[in-house]
Amino acid sequence: MQGSARRLMTESDRLFLRGFHDRSLARFGHQDHLRLAWLVMKNHELDEGLNLIKHGIKEYAVGQGAGDRYHETLTVFWARIVHHAIHAGSGADDLDAFLASFPFLLDKGLPLRHWTSGTLWSGSSRAGWTEPDLSPLP
Repeated sequence: MQGSARRLMTESDRLFLRGFHDRSLARFGHQDHLRLAWLVMKNHELDEGLNLIKHGIKEYAVGQGAGDRYHETLTVFWARIVHHAIHAGSGADDLDAFLASFPFLLDKGLPLRHWTSGTLWSGSSRAGWTEPDLSPLP
């Protein structure tokens, strides 16, 4: 991991991941998506982390009866942005400190700075990765 040691998870993080994997979380909103990406990406390289996150979220959505809600481009976008922020070096050891260092991650409209609405919400962007059509990703 680019010279840094893998970080240990807190008990709260382990409970969150257990709830995610056994689908017992009461909800899985934007900040939960960020938490999942942060937990995975701080301990995995980009490609491995992306595969874990995509597979996990697809399984979670199907398990919740919402498989049609999975959006590949958004999933990859948020995972890549979180990975980028982690490696930008806030040094944060907990999610709250990480988000305080990178508050733009809380902006659910952030993808619309990179994609037009029509492109982002298209069936092809939902089904597979679509390159940004407004502004490239960092």
